[in-house]
Amino acid sequence: MEWLDPARLLNVAWPVYIELMSGVIASIITVVWIARLGAPALAAVTVAATLENVLMSVILAVSGGTTIVLSRAVGASEYGQLRSVLRAAFRMTLAVTAVICVVLFVLREPLAKLILGSDEASAVRLSVDYLTIAVPGIAVFYGQHLVDSTFKANGDTRTPMRMAILSNMILVVADPILIYGWLGAPELGVTGSALALVASRAVTLAVTWWLYQRSPLVREMSAAPEAPAASGPGPVREILGAGLPLGVDFLVRMAAGMLIVGVVARFGTDEVAAYGTVTRTLLFLTMAAYAMRQAATIIAAQAKGADDDVLLGASSTSSVRLGIAWSLLGGVSVLAFGGFAVDAVTSDAAIRAAADGQIPWLAVYVTLLLCNVTLSGIFLGGGHGKALATSTTAGAALQLCLAPLLALTPLGLTGAWIAMIINAGTQTTVLLVLATRQTIKAKEATA
Repeated sequence: MEWLDPARLLNVAWPVYIELMSGVIASIITVVWIARLGAPALAAVTVAATLENVLMSVILAVSGGTTIVLSRAVGASEYGQLRSVLRAAFRMTLAVTAVICVVLFVLREPLAKLILGSDEASAVRLSVDYLTIAVPGIAVFYGQHLVDSTFKANGDTRTPMRMAILSNMILVVADPILIYGWLGAPELGVTGSALALVASRAVTLAVTWWLYQRSPLVREMSAAPEAPAASGPGPVREILGAGLPLGVDFLVRMAAGMLIVGVVARFGTDEVAAYGTVTRTLLFLTMAAYAMRQAATIIAAQAKGADDDVLLGASSTSSVRLGIAWSLLGGVSVLAFGGFAVDAVTSDAAIRAAADGQIPWLAVYVTLLLCNVTLSGIFLGGGHGKALATSTTAGAALQLCLAPLLALTPLGLTGAWIAMIINAGTQTTVLLVLATRQTIKAKEATA
């Protein structure tokens, strides 16, 4: 595998993959426990999960930008600069958290009614109960992302992985205890699920902070003299400049996915069920692509900070090779195992028939999607985040225009898939061209 990965991205990526997948598995287990309480309870937790996905784009703009800026400073061995960056990141996280927590807490009932509908009184009430606990817990969620960024900037993705596993192990144990009142605990239902989530994250954040205080990064910062004030942009502008494209990219991808579900829904619940079943079973593929993206972001940012054109070129080469290899494997996996995945979840013949019609198109789409997600890391870390955000937004806008129009033609649902493929294909082509140019420039600079 070394010839595919000259920048050693996989060494950094595999702990990130386990970190991401542990969260996915824990959320599935929570849904299983909550589902026993009935549809209103399940709807309440779904509302909270949807809101958290939106809020993820906000914190990524801060924690992702912090990771990139810190990685550049680490690459340049400018440890004295880290203190000002971390102070700015902490203030930004505190301000964002305060605004979001206050606004969401005040609007938690109107939001629940907006998403669920005013007629779903039971689900709305349970959503409000859940959000009453979960919204203040956003502070812990955001804090964990910020502290994790310090480890990742130093190339340590294993500590965040271990902390994610710890948090999810606590959640898996605490969920049934607090939801159903096991071991003498009060039976709290949906509220218990929210308490379990916040408590698991709070314990993990405390452990992570303890490890941070003893980390090599803190030792290096303590030994380094305070860096003089830089003549360029301040740390806040640096963090936002690096992080906003990441937040925009995440938000646009998520919004595009939600919109396409709306288009698929026009063709019946069987089609939606088939789409949801197949795409959810592909999480192990997409999480791997996002893990490689994080690794490429870290390594490219360190190379950028160190003015190491060789490492920057190697990270670009690794991203291209791994992106192409993983995307092809993903497409073949969808074609080969997509039907089996549907059979494992449901025996409904109508859903299976709908899935059979979607799987070939999904295979093409996944092939292109995995490639551009993997490639995107080198642009985020290499200081070209705007190009990535522009490419993602332009492709999503194209999909938004084409999907409803093509769905109205005789192509029907196939038209929606064609729109998705055009979106992913456009992004992948642009990023492949830019990545190839970046690799050529790096080789010319070191020749």
